[in-house]
Amino acid sequence: MTFFIRDRVMRVVAALALAVGFHAVSTQAQPAAEEGEAPPEEAASMGIIAPILLYGTENNTSWIGETDGNGYRLINPDDPQAIKYFYVNPQPGQEGKRTVAVSTVVLQGDGSIGLLYGFQEDPKSYYLLLLDGNRTVTAYHRPPEGGLVKQFHAELSSNNSNGGPMMVTLKIVEEGDTATIWFDDRRVTTLEGPGVGQGGVGIGALGRVDGLFLDFQLTSAE
Repeated sequence: MTFFIRDRVMRVVAALALAVGFHAVSTQAQPAAEEGEAPPEEAASMGIIAPILLYGTENNTSWIGETDGNGYRLINPDDPQAIKYFYVNPQPGQEGKRTVAVSTVVLQGDGSIGLLYGFQEDPKSYYLLLLDGNRTVTAYHRPPEGGLVKQFHAELSSNNSNGGPMMVTLKIVEEGDTATIWFDDRRVTTLEGPGVGQGGVGIGALGRVDGLFLDFQLTSAE
């Protein structure tokens, strides 16, 4: 099953790589799907978060959301400091037992995309696990006092001789009040700190970026 998913992802990436460009983006503003409304079929692989994603151009920001094949494309052509995220809160009894994963590809830009984790609204805090176009993965913590604090970063090896965009699957597996971080099938590190094992989870993006998300999964050990 993993082979077929990866094959589909790479065919999507190859097609997008031929046409990608911030200047070529054109989209009509649409509201996110309302509660109880089915999300667009073209974003089917985004699962539980598909209904809350941005579809169209967000007012007063640079963010643009588009369905793309079976996934979701999030674009910010202008603002290098912008952060955008979408999340769902945990169900009762799920915290500390969840696995969240998404396949990501940075098509263009010097920003990054990936997972949002441990989101708390008041006071606001969260973690971001993000992939950039150089195949570097960085984890950030946004503490209640604001700002982004880098937790760690890792440069991923590449077998892509063409030098084009490549897909990476980011995964976080909770183990009580700690969480294990995976890149593809490689266990990388353990995340510890305030809010780990708690809070909302979803996807996020930082800076000028054109990125594709596929196959968002959220499961519980129960």
